[in-house]
Amino acid sequence: MEPTTVLTNVLVAGVAFVLGVRLAYPAAGDGVASAVFLSLGFFATAIGAAFGAAAHGLDPRTDALQRDRCWRVALFATGFIGAACIASVAFFTVRGSVRTGILVVAGLKLVAYFVRVARRPEFRVAIMDYGGGLAVLFAASVYAYVRWRAPAAPWLIGGALVSFAAGTLQARRVVLHRHFNHNDLYHAIEVVTLYLLYRGGALLADR
Repeated sequence: MEPTTVLTNVLVAGVAFVLGVRLAYPAAGDGVASAVFLSLGFFATAIGAAFGAAAHGLDPRTDALQRDRCWRVALFATGFIGAACIASVAFFTVRGSVRTGILVVAGLKLVAYFVRVARRPEFRVAIMDYGGGLAVLFAASVYAYVRWRAPAAPWLIGGALVSFAAGTLQARRVVLHRHFNHNDLYHAIEVVTLYLLYRGGALLADR
């Protein structure tokens, strides 16, 4: 069992759910699809983090099967984050057939991810997919800022950059304390990512 990792996962799940609700309600009311899809990414984050907490809280020596099930749910939920980011981009940067094409790519990417993670239920597979979705969001936000000075763009760019930094620290297994490992640090920094993306999402407007 990893109590600190459980707690930081629960923190991420709680923050993601609350911010997802706060973003989804006005976005749905105003018909802003880009923000609605981004909020779906928040909900996917909440589900993934919650099941991740459950997996880290189970003893692999006595609850190996249940731990594996929770871990797989967490990984599958994570796939929706990248897809949601790409779908959001389709609505705040383009129109028409290009938008349709991006949405198709987001769907195909999600299916491909499910197939891959079913064969290799590893976090690095999930983080690469999540990172890919964020990279698309980052590039689209830079474009939106340069082209239209979109007010949401700086927040979204900041969120993506903070998440990239968090992923780098985790990959290098940076540890601040023996009771606060690289996973815990990643989760703590991702809370900042969620806030920045939320602020950006609240300012999104469909093209």
